[in-house]
Amino acid sequence: MDPVGITIPIITTPAPALSLPTPRSAPAAETPLPDPNAGHIDVDVQAADQQRRATIERMAQDLANVFIVSDKSFTIFKDATGQYITRYTSLRDGRVTYIPEPELFKLHGTAASTGSAVLIDA
Repeated sequence: MDPVGITIPIITTPAPALSLPTPRSAPAAETPLPDPNAGHIDVDVQAADQQRRATIERMAQDLANVFIVSDKSFTIFKDATGQYITRYTSLRDGRVTYIPEPELFKLHGTAASTGSAVLIDA
């Protein structure tokens, strides 16, 4: 048998039809996108800082007026870090005491809770 003279039939199968994915239809009721400003609260920074300063001034005045006749004057200024510093000056001898904002809150809170006056001395 000579293999050269034999014909072999070629059987071809049809290739499967390629189908492109169909685009999905949009859902009937779309869910709204979350609002990026939903949790945002508008804050007036300048008004907040003015209110903070007014609170510091009130507490400084309370501590300066420990006695009926006040013998201290005070000045409030802001340092480079943005913290308020209260400078008390004794009218008797000119001594100066500096009290930073956190300490002023502590002193004011201590005096209010105990009901006693706080004496500021350097």
